[in-house]
Amino acid sequence: MAETLFFNALREAIDEEMARDATVFVMGEDVGHYGGSYKVTKDLYKKYGELRILDTPIAENSFTGMAVGAAMTGLRPIIEGMNMGFLLLAFNQISNNAGMLRYTSGGNFKIPMVIRGPGGVGRQLGAEHSQRLEAYFQAVPGLKIVTCST
Repeated sequence: MAETLFFNALREAIDEEMARDATVFVMGEDVGHYGGSYKVTKDLYKKYGELRILDTPIAENSFTGMAVGAAMTGLRPIIEGMNMGFLLLAFNQISNNAGMLRYTSGGNFKIPMVIRGPGGVGRQLGAEHSQRLEAYFQAVPGLKIVTCST
């Protein structure tokens, strides 16, 4: 396996899934034309267009809720929180909707979505932009936590 940087590996994985499955789409702040805060979605907008790479307003609770609704209909959204700390603004949608809806609906709904949020990213970022909050999300029933590693 070739050595690569995390953001390139993430882009390759997203690209591979989008090519394989037309129900996969990405939404978040600056993920389209700009390519995302950390360039994970760079050039995917050119390849897949604005219907599958959706730039959103700065409203994490809103686009996370929209992604939950899309997942309930069978789509497979990937949302990108600009950083992990900002995902706290969508904690209700993540915990009470994305995490627990399968259980509270008696198994009638599955929420096949990915929530990406870089954390602990350090350089030149303030305290609100570099938090590590995996433990918050780990405590939510129904969420599966995955992290990059070597």
